[in-house]
Amino acid sequence: MAMSPALLLTFLVAGLVALIPVWRLHVAGWPPRSLFTAWILYAVGILVAIRFPGPVRVLIPVIVLAYVAPFVAGPERLSRVLNGRARPRGVVINVTPRQAPGLPEPPAGRDEDPPTR
Repeated sequence: MAMSPALLLTFLVAGLVALIPVWRLHVAGWPPRSLFTAWILYAVGILVAIRFPGPVRVLIPVIVLAYVAPFVAGPERLSRVLNGRARPRGVVINVTPRQAPGLPEPPAGRDEDPPTR
């Protein structure tokens, strides 16, 4: 039993189109298992929308929103969805100038400026 060329082409196109938002999720740092699950869900949603356009008419906006969401949200928001928190943006560099040599050390415990009159 052979698949018809139209059905095979439909599966191929749905799988390739589903790779586009999955690539964006990959850039956001999602793990491979979640990427595969997202790809399956996208591909099945596209196939169902193509095969049953009448009954699934209500779900088509949901599928479109799910497809566009990885491009609207930045990578840090997407990783927050998956991890529950954002990744640090980068290295923190201390740019506070050092005390000039020869000056006395400031007294400990005084973090505020003296009051001015």
